[in-house]
Amino acid sequence: MGSRRVPGSLWTVVLAMLLLLGTGVVAARAQADIRAQWAKSAHAKRELTAEATVEVRGPAAAHCGRCHSEQGFRAWLPQMQAGNPGLIAKPDGSPADLPYLASLGLTRFSVRPITCNACHTTDFKLRQVGSTPLLPAGFRAIGVGLGAQCMTCHNSRNGAITWNRPDPGRYQAPHVASQADVLMGKNVYFLDYGNNFISPHATFIGDSCVTCHVRMSKAPHAFAAETTVCSRCHGADVTASRVQETTHTLMAELEKAIAGRILAAKERIQVITSWDPKTDKDTPNTAVDPAAIVGVELTEIHGQQAVKLNLTGGRALYSQLGNLKDNAGRPTFATSDPVVRAGWNYFLLHGDSSEGIHNPRFYRQTILTTLDALR
Repeated sequence: MGSRRVPGSLWTVVLAMLLLLGTGVVAARAQADIRAQWAKSAHAKRELTAEATVEVRGPAAAHCGRCHSEQGFRAWLPQMQAGNPGLIAKPDGSPADLPYLASLGLTRFSVRPITCNACHTTDFKLRQVGSTPLLPAGFRAIGVGLGAQCMTCHNSRNGAITWNRPDPGRYQAPHVASQADVLMGKNVYFLDYGNNFISPHATFIGDSCVTCHVRMSKAPHAFAAETTVCSRCHGADVTASRVQETTHTLMAELEKAIAGRILAAKERIQVITSWDPKTDKDTPNTAVDPAAIVGVELTEIHGQQAVKLNLTGGRALYSQLGNLKDNAGRPTFATSDPVVRAGWNYFLLHGDSSEGIHNPRFYRQTILTTLDALR
C-alpha cells in the first residue's frame, strides 16, 4: 500500500504547534527559575510579611503594610503617586482602620509577600520608573531609571532630616532599608548634604539599583549583586571588598565614638526599661548598677535607637536609648544631645547594607563630620 503524502499546510500547523509547545516549555522553565530566585530574596520572607498584618500590628499595619505586603503596596502606590506618601489611607483620604486594612488582605491568612504582582503590571512592566514621587523619606529620586521602583520602599521612611537641626526631638532610628537615602546622599545630621552627594550609582549607570542587582546578576530575581560587579565598570583591581574594607574601619570608629560617649555617662544610667530579645517584652523601671556597666553596643529596638549594656559577669541588658534614665526619671541623653543625631547617622549608613559601595564619598564625609561633632 503506497504512502500518503501529508499536505504542506498540515506540516505548517504541526510545526507551529511544536514551536508553541517548545516556547511554552522554555517559558515555564524560566518562570520556575525566577520563582526559585525570588524565594531566596527578602521579598519572599513570610516573617517580614507578618509585620503587615492587623493581627500583629493592629492599626500600624497601615505603616508596615505599605512595603511588607503585595496588597498593601498596590493600595499605597497610587496614593503616593498622587502626592501622599504617608500611611495607607482609605479612598476618601481618611486614616485606614482595621476593617479597611483587613479588606485589603492584610490579615494572617490572606496577606501575600512582595510578589511579581507587587512590582510588575500584568504586562510585566514596572509600576514606577524614571523618577519617584515624594518618598516617605521626604525627597524625590529623579532620573534613576528602573531603580525608581526599588526606591519607593527602600528608603528611611521617617521624613526629611534638616542637617543642622540642633534637636531632632526624637530617638528614632531610620528604617533599615535606607538605600535610596544613601544613593541620593540625603537625610543625615551635621553634613550639609544638599544635592552635593548624589552617587553616580544613582544617576549615571542607566537604571541605578536594577543595573547592578538585576541586569548584571546571575540570579537577577534574588536581587543580590555579585561580589565582582564593581569590576565590571571599574576594572579588575576594584572589588567590593576593597571598598568595604575602608568603610568597616570608618564605621567601627563611629560606633566606638558613640558607644564611648554613652559609657562615659554610665553614672547617670540607673533605671531603664529593659527589653528581652527572646520574648520581645519590656520590663519598666529596671534598676541598674552603673558600676556594673563595662561596655556598650549599639542596636535598634522597634524603630528606636537602642543599646546593649554589657555588665560584669557576662550579663547584658537591652534598652531603647530614650529609656536610659537616672533615679529622678531624667533621660541620660536628651534628644538634643549630639549622640542622638550621631546614632541616627550610624543607623542610616548601617541600614543601607552596601558597606560603602552605594556611595563611598557620602559614607566617608558623613562619618568624618559626625566624629567631629562628637568631639
